[in-house]
Amino acid sequence: MKKVKPKGSFKDSRGKLFVDCAECERGGNGSDKDKCSAGWRIKRITKGGCFVGQLMEKFEIEDANQ
Repeated sequence: MKKVKPKGSFKDSRGKLFVDCAECERGGNGSDKDKCSAGWRIKRITKGGCFVGQLMEKFEIEDANQ
């Protein structure tokens, strides 16, 4: 599967990955059975998320915006 660049997730100035809810495995578009209590309904990129989320496999982490 071809990896794509995430649109809402990014690495901050210290290199820590911020994962948008729409691009997270536990978010509305993800496949994790244990959905996040805050982002389980979010399916569109809203620039909201967290630093502990897991980026979906189809996205390339190295290509995340800075």
